Amino acid sequence: MTTRQIRRIAMAGSLAISLSGALLWSAISPVSASDPVHLTSGVASTLAGAVSKEHSLSRSAPHTENVAHVTARVTDSATAKQVNVTTAARKSAVTPKVVKPVTTPPAVSTPRIVNPQTNIAPSPNFLQAGQCTQVNGAWSCTNPCITSQMTFPVVSSTPACTSYLLLAINNARAVEGLSAMVLPSNWYSLSVPEQLFVVADLERTARGLPPYLGINAALSARSQQAAETNTDPGVASGFAVSTDPGGYPAMGGAWSGGFSVLAADYMWMYDDGWGGSVSATSNIACTSSLAAGCWAHRDELLGSDPGFNPGVGLASTNCEMGVGYAIVGGSGSYVDLIERPAAAAPAMTFTWAQEVAAGL
Repeated sequence: MTTRQIRRIAMAGSLAISLSGALLWSAISPVSASDPVHLTSGVASTLAGAVSKEHSLSRSAPHTENVAHVTARVTDSATAKQVNVTTAARKSAVTPKVVKPVTTPPAVSTPRIVNPQTNIAPSPNFLQAGQCTQVNGAWSCTNPCITSQMTFPVVSSTPACTSYLLLAINNARAVEGLSAMVLPSNWYSLSVPEQLFVVADLERTARGLPPYLGINAALSARSQQAAETNTDPGVASGFAVSTDPGGYPAMGGAWSGGFSVLAADYMWMYDDGWGGSVSATSNIACTSSLAAGCWAHRDELLGSDPGFNPGVGLASTNCEMGVGYAIVGGSGSYVDLIERPAAAAPAMTFTWAQEVAAGL
């Protein structure tokens, strides 16, 4: 597993907060003299919430990076080594002695991911409170995820907050030309890990990719360990994983901290690219609009990132997931882990087919 360090910067008014290796989104409610709020001692109240994210990129396959070398950390159960990612040109030439008629085979459709050119700003912006009013000491904000104390919640699964986040996701999907995400009818009865799995498959299937089969206990045990320590997931023990074309474990994964499964999904899927400038780009591996590091986390969760990690494969039909969730330091911690089995798909605790039958 490689871990690409991410530096995320949140701008809210004049406030900028930077964390090495994580994202700290800090939103301040826009308060001015014209706003319908009550101020205490002439000092505007502020909102200090956090949604943090770090992604796990499994070990990199050879690629060309025309901006700078990308260093990936390769980790197995007992060994960590540094690998400089480079590539060599390949060329082969064959001169046939006899020219024979050639029959062109029918074209085979190869799945590919088309990423946005830039990050898609969340609309509505769930990273900010919006306009807020205070009545009898309790705050009420445009963003329904914000608490009455004007803070981000530790975790929120209320219908109002869920709808607000889903609207942001669907507006981002519209920019990509994708159909709207429709949550299953049993969404609120699903556990958080089950929600993580379902959302991952909703993102895959929206792009014409086969769904991941289901949740595997061994993968989830590894994911839970990562969630409880706010770290990236590694290759799970107790799961016979296949290898990618480079001979490395066929896997991918990511960690996110925040207050909702849907907020984590947005940051993984729609905020991993070029922000228009270096200062506005939260993904430090995305150094330009054409850099290989742009959208690498999203691509890996979807199945493959040609710039960093072949992963499980976009067209793979037998992958299973591990999912983890914990409350750490007053914030939700979410983990996705995908691995492709070396043989027949192992037993699962929750399946996509089961969910389709029950709620989709």
